[in-house]
Amino acid sequence: MTDKKQIERQNIKAPYRDLVNPKQLQTFLDGNGSLANRDAVAEQFDYDWHARKLRFDTHFIGHVLMQATAYESARDHQWAAQNDVLFVANGAAVEISVSGLAQANKTRPIEPYFVMMQQVMTEVSQLPYRRLRELDKTTWHGITDLLKRTDIFDASILPLPPKLADWAPAQKAEQAALKLQLKIGGEQGELKQIMLTQASGNDNAYFDPLLGDLDAQTGMIFAFDGGYLDFDTYQQIVQSDNHFVTQLADHITVTVVETLPRPDEPLDSGYTVLADELVYLGDDHETVYRRLRVQLTNGEEVVLLTSLLDLTADQICLLYRYRWTIEIVFRWLKQLLSLDHIMSHDPNGVLRQILTALIVWALLVIANQDTEKLSPKQLWRQLQADLHQAILEFGVRIGLALSTRP
Repeated sequence: MTDKKQIERQNIKAPYRDLVNPKQLQTFLDGNGSLANRDAVAEQFDYDWHARKLRFDTHFIGHVLMQATAYESARDHQWAAQNDVLFVANGAAVEISVSGLAQANKTRPIEPYFVMMQQVMTEVSQLPYRRLRELDKTTWHGITDLLKRTDIFDASILPLPPKLADWAPAQKAEQAALKLQLKIGGEQGELKQIMLTQASGNDNAYFDPLLGDLDAQTGMIFAFDGGYLDFDTYQQIVQSDNHFVTQLADHITVTVVETLPRPDEPLDSGYTVLADELVYLGDDHETVYRRLRVQLTNGEEVVLLTSLLDLTADQICLLYRYRWTIEIVFRWLKQLLSLDHIMSHDPNGVLRQILTALIVWALLVIANQDTEKLSPKQLWRQLQADLHQAILEFGVRIGLALSTRP
């Protein structure tokens, strides 16, 4: 950047100036100090010893800006690094070929990204207000206290380039995919656990790791999808004085112990309870569970299973409905942070993109900590709109300055 361009950037309107200012981007990337040691972490793992024309910070900033733009490939990244004013102004410009950048995604150590992700996730877990859905009194008042001890987990498939089919096979031989397993806190929505697993097969193998040490927890409520189905694990949850809410397939054998009265409508959850029963599962006639057959707001009927015997039917329905909060995170990561389009054809590059997206998610949460409700979509739309406006005004002013030259 020339001095002339530096001067012109200062003339951008105040609301947009911060977002195009490299100093402000550095403040954002520091994440309240949680990532201020980026270069030190990179040096610890010998990230830069063979980097030549590509240092860690320029590489990392380039990946972060890729999350905020429409660029999708290593070729796009390399072009933007040389020609896009946003990349150049913020220090993401690199003198390296497309093949060199692809090799950088392949060969540079991935460990700094793991360390950085852990640092920002720790920072997010300590923030006071991080609710992904507004806990208004009208809808959620019956479970606001319960959410303080609720964990939600689920998985979502990330499609990969076909060239990675041998590394991450999907159900069809020519396809490649990974499964992203997430556990989030019910009240604040922080990411508490992240796992990358194979896409094929059911999720039972990851049930215990996501639950964690049950004996070290008391009174927790785990809300999860019906893909995590294991009667022995259900029993372990109950015996450890914890609880769960999930969806139960209709073909599971149950023995009805007692039929409970259906609640009066309308319910805060918006669901309709068609049946409420205490039941045994399979051959186990010692542990009592609760089965609810409910009609969702879209007319679909589902069967819920829970160990929460003392709550109202509506509270159980609200907990199950709130479980969909995790879908907000998946949708945001895939649609807004580009995890529905993996640009690398190498496992290290895939992991780097996933980790960068998670780091950016956490940085945006940290940047938005002054509000009581985190709206990722609204925050991201505003960020993109401001960036586009800043770039437009920057370009217009540079054009006007150049046009006045003799």
